[in-house]
Amino acid sequence: MFRAKAENKVLLVEVGAEWCIWCHVFEAHINGEYDKFRYTYGGPDEPEARYTTTFEEGKQWSDAQAAEELRNFVAANFVIVHIDIQHAPGWMKVLTDTGAGQYFEGGVPFVFTVDRYGQFAAVFDHDSVERRREDQNWYRGYDRRGLIRQLTAMRDAARARI
Repeated sequence: MFRAKAENKVLLVEVGAEWCIWCHVFEAHINGEYDKFRYTYGGPDEPEARYTTTFEEGKQWSDAQAAEELRNFVAANFVIVHIDIQHAPGWMKVLTDTGAGQYFEGGVPFVFTVDRYGQFAAVFDHDSVERRREDQNWYRGYDRRGLIRQLTAMRDAARARI
Protein backbone atom coordinates (compact mmCIF):
# COMPACT_ATOMS: atom_id res chain seq x y z
CA MET A 1 0.00 0.00 0.00
CA PHE A 2 2.85 2.36 0.85
CA ARG A 3 4.49 1.82 -2.52
CA ALA A 4 1.24 2.53 -4.36
CA LYS A 5 0.81 5.80 -2.46
CA ALA A 6 4.43 6.82 -3.00
CA GLU A 7 4.17 6.17 -6.75
CA ASN A 8 0.66 7.67 -7.03
CA LYS A 9 -0.68 4.36 -8.31
CA VAL A 10 -3.57 2.11 -7.40
CA LEU A 11 -3.10 -1.19 -5.61
CA LEU A 12 -4.38 -4.08 -7.74
CA VAL A 13 -4.80 -7.28 -5.73
CA GLU A 14 -4.85 -10.64 -7.52
CA VAL A 15 -5.95 -13.55 -5.36
CA GLY A 16 -5.09 -16.71 -7.23
CA ALA A 17 -3.39 -20.07 -7.12
CA GLU A 18 -0.50 -21.73 -8.87
CA TRP A 19 -2.83 -24.40 -10.29
CA CYS A 20 -5.26 -21.77 -11.69
CA ILE A 21 -4.74 -21.43 -15.44
CA TRP A 22 -6.80 -18.21 -15.58
CA CYS A 23 -4.45 -16.71 -12.99
CA HIS A 24 -1.49 -17.46 -15.27
CA VAL A 25 -3.42 -16.08 -18.26
CA PHE A 26 -4.23 -12.84 -16.44
CA GLU A 27 -0.61 -12.35 -15.39
CA ALA A 28 0.70 -13.12 -18.89
CA HIS A 29 -1.66 -10.56 -20.41
CA ILE A 30 -0.90 -7.71 -18.00
CA ASN A 31 2.82 -8.42 -18.48
CA GLY A 32 2.54 -7.89 -22.24
CA GLU A 33 2.80 -11.46 -23.50
CA TYR A 34 1.09 -12.41 -26.75
CA ASP A 35 1.08 -15.06 -29.50
CA LYS A 36 2.31 -18.11 -27.54
CA PHE A 37 2.05 -18.66 -23.82
CA ARG A 38 3.91 -21.25 -21.83
CA TYR A 39 2.39 -22.08 -18.47
CA THR A 40 3.97 -24.18 -15.77
CA TYR A 41 1.57 -24.97 -12.97
CA GLY A 42 0.77 -27.43 -10.24
CA GLY A 43 -2.46 -29.03 -9.13
CA PRO A 44 -4.30 -28.76 -5.80
CA ASP A 45 -4.27 -32.55 -5.44
CA GLU A 46 -0.56 -32.84 -6.31
CA PRO A 47 1.14 -29.78 -4.81
CA GLU A 48 4.65 -30.92 -5.77
CA ALA A 49 3.84 -31.91 -9.37
CA ARG A 50 4.49 -29.48 -12.24
CA TYR A 51 2.91 -29.44 -15.68
CA THR A 52 3.88 -27.27 -18.62
CA THR A 53 1.54 -26.43 -21.46
CA THR A 54 1.99 -24.08 -24.41
CA PHE A 55 -1.03 -22.30 -25.84
CA GLU A 56 -1.18 -20.44 -29.13
CA GLU A 57 -3.27 -17.34 -29.08
CA GLY A 58 -4.39 -17.46 -32.69
CA LYS A 59 -3.85 -14.89 -35.42
CA GLN A 60 -7.25 -13.28 -34.90
CA TRP A 61 -6.34 -12.34 -31.29
CA SER A 62 -2.57 -11.96 -31.31
CA ASP A 63 -1.85 -8.25 -31.28
CA ALA A 64 1.64 -7.06 -30.28
CA GLN A 65 0.57 -3.41 -30.16
CA ALA A 66 -2.39 -4.11 -27.86
CA ALA A 67 -0.17 -6.30 -25.67
CA GLU A 68 2.35 -3.46 -25.32
CA GLU A 69 -0.40 -0.91 -24.61
CA LEU A 70 -1.85 -3.13 -21.88
CA ARG A 71 1.56 -3.77 -20.29
CA ASN A 72 2.41 -0.05 -20.33
CA PHE A 73 -1.00 0.91 -18.94
CA VAL A 74 -0.72 -1.54 -16.06
CA ALA A 75 2.86 -0.46 -15.26
CA ALA A 76 1.89 3.23 -15.26
CA ASN A 77 -1.21 2.85 -13.10
CA PHE A 78 -0.90 -0.09 -10.71
CA VAL A 79 1.18 -1.73 -8.06
CA ILE A 80 0.23 -5.40 -8.17
CA VAL A 81 0.01 -7.74 -5.20
CA HIS A 82 -0.29 -11.47 -5.89
CA ILE A 83 -1.76 -13.62 -3.13
CA ASP A 84 -1.60 -17.39 -3.63
CA ILE A 85 -4.39 -19.05 -1.65
CA GLN A 86 -2.43 -22.29 -1.48
CA HIS A 87 0.66 -20.72 0.11
CA ALA A 88 -0.59 -17.63 1.97
CA PRO A 89 -2.46 -18.74 5.11
CA GLY A 90 -3.75 -15.22 5.89
CA TRP A 91 -5.23 -14.53 2.46
CA MET A 92 -8.84 -14.50 3.68
CA LYS A 93 -7.98 -11.88 6.29
CA VAL A 94 -6.86 -9.59 3.46
CA LEU A 95 -10.31 -9.93 1.90
CA THR A 96 -12.01 -9.29 5.23
CA ASP A 97 -9.84 -6.30 6.17
CA THR A 98 -10.27 -4.60 2.78
CA GLY A 99 -14.02 -5.29 2.55
CA ALA A 100 -13.50 -7.33 -0.63
CA GLY A 101 -14.69 -10.53 1.05
CA GLN A 102 -18.34 -9.76 0.40
CA TYR A 103 -17.60 -9.78 -3.35
CA PHE A 104 -15.58 -13.00 -3.33
CA GLU A 105 -17.64 -15.86 -4.75
CA GLY A 106 -14.95 -18.51 -4.29
CA GLY A 107 -13.36 -18.53 -7.74
CA VAL A 108 -9.88 -17.44 -8.72
CA PRO A 109 -8.49 -15.28 -9.98
CA PHE A 110 -10.25 -12.77 -7.82
CA VAL A 111 -8.86 -9.39 -8.82
CA PHE A 112 -9.80 -6.12 -7.16
CA THR A 113 -8.55 -2.63 -6.43
CA VAL A 114 -8.45 -0.79 -3.15
CA ASP A 115 -8.61 2.91 -2.44
CA ARG A 116 -5.87 4.90 -0.72
CA TYR A 117 -7.20 3.76 2.66
CA GLY A 118 -6.89 0.10 1.76
CA GLN A 119 -10.62 -0.42 1.30
CA PHE A 120 -12.29 -2.27 -1.57
CA ALA A 121 -13.00 -0.09 -4.61
CA ALA A 122 -13.83 -2.35 -7.59
CA VAL A 123 -13.74 -5.96 -8.75
CA PHE A 124 -12.52 -7.34 -12.07
CA ASP A 125 -15.16 -9.14 -14.14
CA HIS A 126 -13.05 -11.53 -16.20
CA ASP A 127 -16.08 -13.13 -17.86
CA SER A 128 -16.81 -9.88 -19.70
CA VAL A 129 -13.42 -9.86 -21.48
CA GLU A 130 -12.66 -13.57 -21.65
CA ARG A 131 -11.81 -15.30 -24.93
CA ARG A 132 -12.04 -19.04 -25.41
CA ARG A 133 -11.71 -21.51 -28.22
CA GLU A 134 -13.28 -24.87 -27.57
CA ASP A 135 -11.30 -27.01 -30.01
CA GLN A 136 -8.17 -29.17 -29.95
CA ASN A 137 -5.94 -26.12 -29.61
CA TRP A 138 -8.01 -24.52 -26.89
CA TYR A 139 -6.82 -21.23 -25.56
CA ARG A 140 -7.94 -19.07 -22.74
CA GLY A 141 -7.23 -15.39 -22.97
CA TYR A 142 -8.59 -11.91 -22.67
CA ASP A 143 -9.50 -9.10 -25.04
CA ARG A 144 -6.63 -6.73 -24.23
CA ARG A 145 -8.45 -3.51 -25.09
CA GLY A 146 -11.38 -4.74 -23.01
CA LEU A 147 -8.92 -5.33 -20.17
CA ILE A 148 -7.67 -1.76 -20.47
CA ARG A 149 -11.24 -0.42 -20.34
CA GLN A 150 -12.09 -2.50 -17.30
CA LEU A 151 -8.83 -1.75 -15.49
CA THR A 152 -9.36 1.95 -16.22
CA ALA A 153 -12.76 1.81 -14.51
CA MET A 154 -11.23 -0.07 -11.56
CA ARG A 155 -8.43 2.50 -11.26
CA ASP A 156 -10.89 5.38 -11.44
CA ALA A 157 -13.13 3.80 -8.79
CA ALA A 158 -10.16 3.52 -6.43
CA ARG A 159 -9.06 7.11 -7.06
CA ALA A 160 -12.57 8.51 -6.66
CA ARG A 161 -12.69 7.36 -3.04
CA ILE A 162 -10.76 10.16 -1.38
